[in-house]
Amino acid sequence: MIIRAIRVENFRNIKEAELEFCEGVNIFYGDNAQGKTNMLEAISLCLGKGFRRARTASFVPFHAEGEDAPETSISLLFESDAAPGKENVISYKITGGRVSVEMNDMPFRTAADLYGELKHVVFAPEHLQLIKGAAELRRYYIDNIALMQNKAHKRAVTDYTAALKQLAALNNEIVASPDTVRNTRDMIGIWSDILIRQGINLTYGRLKYFELLRKTAIKLYDELTVGREELALMYRSNVFGDVQDELPDFNDKDGLYASYVDMLNKHQTYGLRPSEFRIKVGAHKDDLMFFINDINAREFGSQGQIKSISLILKLAEAEIIRAYNNETPVILLDEVLGELDAKRRDYVVNKLGRSQVFITSCDYGEFDNSGDLRAWLVKKGQFHFHTSGWGRFNLL
Repeated sequence: MIIRAIRVENFRNIKEAELEFCEGVNIFYGDNAQGKTNMLEAISLCLGKGFRRARTASFVPFHAEGEDAPETSISLLFESDAAPGKENVISYKITGGRVSVEMNDMPFRTAADLYGELKHVVFAPEHLQLIKGAAELRRYYIDNIALMQNKAHKRAVTDYTAALKQLAALNNEIVASPDTVRNTRDMIGIWSDILIRQGINLTYGRLKYFELLRKTAIKLYDELTVGREELALMYRSNVFGDVQDELPDFNDKDGLYASYVDMLNKHQTYGLRPSEFRIKVGAHKDDLMFFINDINAREFGSQGQIKSISLILKLAEAEIIRAYNNETPVILLDEVLGELDAKRRDYVVNKLGRSQVFITSCDYGEFDNSGDLRAWLVKKGQFHFHTSGWGRFNLL
C-alpha cells in the first residue's frame, strides 16, 4: 500500500498539519519532544493500532477545566496494491472522549478492527528490548504478527484473556466464601474448558507464524552477518514443550486437550489468597528463545548481536507480509536508525527499498538527499518542508 497524504487536527501537540507523502522515504526530523513521533503515531492509529500503548485521553490536547475538549481528527488517504489509483480515506476522530473510525464512510466498531487490513510494520526503540526484555513483549510481538495475517487470532487472544480473568475471580470467591466452593468449582470447570480450547487455538496461531518468522529471520541474519553467525529461534511452550524444527500435531485435538488438562491439574491450586494465586501454565507463560551459534542470546549475546536480532525480526515481518499477502507493507521507523551502526543502518535501508518508509530522526544529515525522499523539519508541532513537494491530494 501507499499512503498519499494525511491531515491531522488537535492530536497531542499537533494543532493542524496537512502533509503529502512520496512513495519512497518520508522523514520527520528535529529536536526531541517537537511532534515527530506524534505524527508517526497518528499514522499508525489509522492503520489499526497506535504503536505506543497510550490511553485515548492522552491524544487530546490540554484544555482548561470546564472547557470542552477540542475534537481530535485524523484523515489518511491511501491506495492499496490490489486497486492502484483508487483513493481510500480513513477517518479517525475523538469527540467528547468517544472514538469513531470510518474507512470510505463505512464505520468500524474500533480502530483495532482495521488492524491487519492495512499491512504495515513498526520499528520503535522499545523493540530493541525484544530479546532481553520481559517475555510479555515477545508474546505481544508474535501475537501481532499473527493478527496482521489472520484476524481470527484476535478471538483466541480475547477469549483466552477473559478466561484467565474469570478463573482468578472465581478463586477469589473461594477464598471469600468457602461454603460456595461446589458451585464455584462448576464454573471453574466451564472456564477451564474455554481456557484450554482457546489456549490451543492461541498456541496454534502463534506457531503457524513463528515457523514463517523462524525461517525468514534465519535467512536475513545470515545475510547481515555474511554467514559468520548462525541464528536459531525456539518457541517455548510450558504445555507442549520446546518447538524449534517440528511443530506439534494440531490435528490431534484430543491429545492436545489431554496434555493441557494434565498440566493444569499438576500445577494449579485454587483457594489461595489473591496475592498468591497465579495460573502457572498456559499460553500466557510461553516465550521465544534466540540462539547465536547455539548460545542463548538473551543471557550471553553482545549488545551488537541483540540489536541485530531485534532488527532482523522486524525486517522478517515485512518479508512475511510481502511473500504471503502479495502486498508491500508501509514501514514506520521511530528513532531507531540512530541506534544502529553504519553497517546495520545500510542493511535496513537496502532491505526496505521496495517499501514506503516513514522515519523520525533528530538529524537530517543521516540521510542521502538523492532518490525518492521527502523531509519535514518539526518544531513545536508544526511541519516545515525541507524538500519540495509534488502533486496535491484533497482529504476533505
